[in-house]
Amino acid sequence: MLRLPKKGLPRFDQIQDEETYLENLSVQRNASVFFEKYDRSEVQELLTTALVSWLSAKDDVRSQLDIPCGIMSQMNNVSFSTAILLTPVDPVALLDYREVHQIIRELAVGIYCFNQIPSISLEANYDQSSSCQLPPAYYDTRIGQILINIDYMLKALWHGIYMPKEKRARFSELWRTIMDIDPDGKPQTNKDIFAEFSAAGLVDITKDPDFNGIYDEDMNEDPTYDPNSPEEKAVFMKYAENIMLKLTFSTIQVQQCENVFIFETAYWLTNAIKCNQDYLDICTYQRLQQRLYLQKKVIQKHFEKKTDLRKGIGYLKLICFLTPFLLSLKKKMKVPYLDSLLPLFSDDKVKTERELPPFIYGRDFKCQHFHYKEDQYFHVHGGIEFDISTPSVENALEDFKNNLEKIRDCAANTFVEDLGYKEHYSIPVMELNGKSYYVVCFELETFYHQLYKTKWWGAINEIVNNLKPKRLPLTDAQLHEQFKKKFGFKKAMKCKSIPFGMKSAVERGLSAVFHTFSRKTSSLTINISDEAGYAIFHHAALHNRVSIICQLCNASFNINQRRFVMSSQESSKMDVKKERNGTIPALINLLKCSKIKLQCKTVGLLSNISTHANIVHAIVEAGGIPALINLLVSDEPELHSRCAVILYDIAQLENKDVIATCNGIPALISLLKLNIENVLVNVMNCIRVLCMGNEQNQRAVRDHKGIQYLITFLSSDSDVLKAVSCATIAEVARDNREVQNAMASEGAIPPLVALFKRKHLSVQVKGAMAVESLASYNPCIQREFLEKSLSKYLLKLLKAFQIDVKEQGAVALWALAGQTLKQQKYMAEQIGYNFIINMLLSPSAKMQYVGGEAVIALSKDSRMHQNQICEGNGIAPLVRLLRINKIAEGTLLSVIRAVGSICIGVAHTSNPISQQFVVEENAFPVLIHLLRNHPSPNIKVEVAFSLACIVLGNDLLQNELQENEGFKYADVLHLLHSQDKDVCLRAGYALTLFAFNNRLQQYLILESGIMTISIFEPFLESTIETEKAMAAFQIIILAKVIIDMDHITLSARGVTILVDSLYSVHSTTIVLTGNLIASLAHSRAGIPEAFATLGTIQRLCYHLYSEKEEVRTACSCALGYLTYNASAFRILLKECRNKPNQFLRLTNNISRDASINPAFLKEFQMQQRVGLPALSLEKNGGPSITPVFKKGKEHRRKLKPKIQPRDSLTLIPPVTNFMGLFNTTKKTTVSHNVFSFSSATSSDITEVSRPRIVFLSQLGKHVQKANPEPTEG
Repeated sequence: MLRLPKKGLPRFDQIQDEETYLENLSVQRNASVFFEKYDRSEVQELLTTALVSWLSAKDDVRSQLDIPCGIMSQMNNVSFSTAILLTPVDPVALLDYREVHQIIRELAVGIYCFNQIPSISLEANYDQSSSCQLPPAYYDTRIGQILINIDYMLKALWHGIYMPKEKRARFSELWRTIMDIDPDGKPQTNKDIFAEFSAAGLVDITKDPDFNGIYDEDMNEDPTYDPNSPEEKAVFMKYAENIMLKLTFSTIQVQQCENVFIFETAYWLTNAIKCNQDYLDICTYQRLQQRLYLQKKVIQKHFEKKTDLRKGIGYLKLICFLTPFLLSLKKKMKVPYLDSLLPLFSDDKVKTERELPPFIYGRDFKCQHFHYKEDQYFHVHGGIEFDISTPSVENALEDFKNNLEKIRDCAANTFVEDLGYKEHYSIPVMELNGKSYYVVCFELETFYHQLYKTKWWGAINEIVNNLKPKRLPLTDAQLHEQFKKKFGFKKAMKCKSIPFGMKSAVERGLSAVFHTFSRKTSSLTINISDEAGYAIFHHAALHNRVSIICQLCNASFNINQRRFVMSSQESSKMDVKKERNGTIPALINLLKCSKIKLQCKTVGLLSNISTHANIVHAIVEAGGIPALINLLVSDEPELHSRCAVILYDIAQLENKDVIATCNGIPALISLLKLNIENVLVNVMNCIRVLCMGNEQNQRAVRDHKGIQYLITFLSSDSDVLKAVSCATIAEVARDNREVQNAMASEGAIPPLVALFKRKHLSVQVKGAMAVESLASYNPCIQREFLEKSLSKYLLKLLKAFQIDVKEQGAVALWALAGQTLKQQKYMAEQIGYNFIINMLLSPSAKMQYVGGEAVIALSKDSRMHQNQICEGNGIAPLVRLLRINKIAEGTLLSVIRAVGSICIGVAHTSNPISQQFVVEENAFPVLIHLLRNHPSPNIKVEVAFSLACIVLGNDLLQNELQENEGFKYADVLHLLHSQDKDVCLRAGYALTLFAFNNRLQQYLILESGIMTISIFEPFLESTIETEKAMAAFQIIILAKVIIDMDHITLSARGVTILVDSLYSVHSTTIVLTGNLIASLAHSRAGIPEAFATLGTIQRLCYHLYSEKEEVRTACSCALGYLTYNASAFRILLKECRNKPNQFLRLTNNISRDASINPAFLKEFQMQQRVGLPALSLEKNGGPSITPVFKKGKEHRRKLKPKIQPRDSLTLIPPVTNFMGLFNTTKKTTVSHNVFSFSSATSSDITEVSRPRIVFLSQLGKHVQKANPEPTEG
């Protein structure tokens, strides 16, 4: 993106900002590239596993989960900036330093951004292929490759079958076609199946010299057991599908000395049988274990024969320690400094297989572990896991302590001599304590989000946050596709049943699918046991699906569930419903007893289930609201907090008026006197929800003195209380002028501004929310905020990386921009071109809207800004937004207006430069498509107006629009007959602009359809002055197009209406009329003369004395254009000669881009020099010959306004969208937010406190320091 030219040399901070911007851009680009390797289903799985991981709960300081033992809970001082790891060397398989750094890099991304620990599980597909089920963060990584290669070799040795990696990757793509697999996963080919597998590269593993003869040795030492008997083979094959072999890695020793960590790891080969006691008795289990023991002995003896395998195991041992080590660093807010690592591998070097082709036995294969039918291919299953708990951290041995400096020197000097590319990067080795140790080193940095600089984890997190609402939950079609891919068509159809689908998703570990199903059904349905008596939790545990268990834990499910066999599923559902219908009223009755412990237990239970809509409805129906409000006046804070949470949940389901009727608001406000944070947080959140969109409740908070408490909390020492009070103030004042003013008069503005002088970003975001709400459509509060220089603090939020922070900053800034063009232009200039263009490029609808409005404000009546926007590549983002299909209508309207606004100036003058820029960005086809196909008439008419702006006064572009793009006036003419009168008037304005000073276009409009005066009559007779003035302007320009009245009569009627409008008492009408007269003054002959004859000059001169700058500017522009008419020239010259300072008023207020006759300026200056006639003649209205000096406010020198944009402007230029202004004389109760966006916020600092456990032993022990009551007035 180009930086726009500015005067003067760039400051150091500007250069620094540019460097930071480019660094941030690079980080964001790398983050985007990271996600390109995933398809849709993989992204959905990635997002879900990151969202529900138990590690994500670790980031929450309120989490009650225990930290795994060992280094994660015992790591000592972490003030060091470099970590050094020592681990024993395997001299047979030396590790590569670049591979180690690649592993560190991948683990950092997986753990810090996605809360995912490496592992692999091979899962069976319906067609006997095997899915490589990695945590999605490790797809296409070196870690993923190592896990797949080692696990594949484990299964290869177990089955005695092998296919080289390159060949199996190729065969994986082709085997279904070769076998002619049908929708049920069955082969339909007539070919020799084993021959096809053999031709693809599948071989007996004993053909490898390293594994020759490994199955010939008899491992059985029990003479009473014959593993090869037909009976033993049959028993084993009966359960073979449910047997798996797994490698488990664990750290067996950890020592620490300052920043040096010495560790050793080991691995075990284990097995698991996924059957419950109904299908596998203990005797059979022991028989299976005896056979498996022999098979494992063979594998363990020969597993590390190959060097590549030993090297892979070495890397897995390193990963085993690095995983808990990085988790510990994350807990201590430290992160590997990735820029200090060796270069990462290219994407094509780390591709991971998504699935493996089946295995099949040949007749002469040596391994006799399994016995399948001839030509029967089969899947493999098992996996690799890491134990992230470690032994207790020990102090390093003396030999390590004594050589600490040598270890550090060895680590620091590794790459000093040679930093060039090498095939192998050796890891330095030291002899310590009689052993050889690798010395692995990497730098650390702090794990904090920085306000102005984007870190790699921040860039990834923002993309994750943007993707979540787009990719989750899955659609029905995506669910079916996932099931079909894993289970085949028949079972996929069965999975449409939610209970069956959920169970299948749990068994297979499909986290995103389960997450979607859990959103579709109630918690009671999820908790129902199947016909065997097992609940979802049991199935998740049986199949070791950690992510599913985490989802259930996060939803507060009871994990200590017993198996329960029910008579039938249907009767169970009925029992659950009856139980709920009887349980809630019983609980509500308990609230009415006098036993405080029983009340606390009851509200504790209710507060943890009231998040469900059906529970809330049951509470309301059982009369729970009055009972809860009665408990608010008790003396127990635990009751206060819990009741406020339940009322908060109830209020979110349209029960606000019921709570208010039961005196809930004064009861809640009375609790704001307490000094117990969790009570205050819950009470304020409840008040906030009660006031959302409810004016009556907003006024009730004001009337019961609640505002004073909310303002007091803005100065609290607690950041949480500050943030919650800001969020509450925002909703109490939103769209309510009375409450806004009450907030300001109570002193809310100074402490709000003070919040932005601190560095807590979450508080500032909530503060910006309060600023937006208070300043919205309230000029007095806007002025007060601006006088305190709040905008400079809000601008800093735009530099943050988090999209929600930038979004709230932008919305708050635009609320301060107000409704006058002068103020909006000032704010847009404060924001600056770069930020405005970044807003337009943002994925946020709110930021796009603010960016569009800022472009409109800058470009209105300012050719300078129009040209600079074009030179700064500002047109392309606007046109790009026009092409987006799913864009908010409010944003689309803003963008369309911005495109038109850039092309038109004062008094309907055109800007050929910006017009050409817009056309070169191919805006015409997009706008024509919107005009013809968009369902909204408002969009269509705005497109028509923007097209008129783009071609205004430009014959070449007019021809291109009509001849090349196929534009027809019929597409606009039909809008004149819309049921919406605003659309009708806007359509007339668009046609007026097409016809402005262009006889050919007037003729083409006339040929395209019939236009009669009846179309304009409702507006010409309207009581709304702006409608009347606009219609008058239109009939003057379209006088020769309207067929049922002659053009002279039409022009005379229009001119008369406009002159009469100058006598209005409404400044909006005068500003509009002045601008329209300025346009008509350079339209066609006779019109300026008519205005001069009707006394227009004198009335315009009268308005030069208006207190409002916008009125003076509009009237000055009209006078300037009228000076090109001889009669108006003479009248205005007389006015300027007779009235002192009239000429200065005219020239000081006229817009920079407006025009005034040079002959008029020259004539006045000449007469002023010669003094003919004398300006001081009293008979001409001049001052007395004897000077009279008056003292008074009107003669004092006026200070330059603080809010002053860099160019002259008018309040409402012709290009303004008048649809919202025509109703200014009407009172309306509609929300001021014309373009509404969802105000829902994600989980944050302001959330209610909802502990799952009620500590009865703590009741009555709260130290209740009453907050000092705020003074009144």
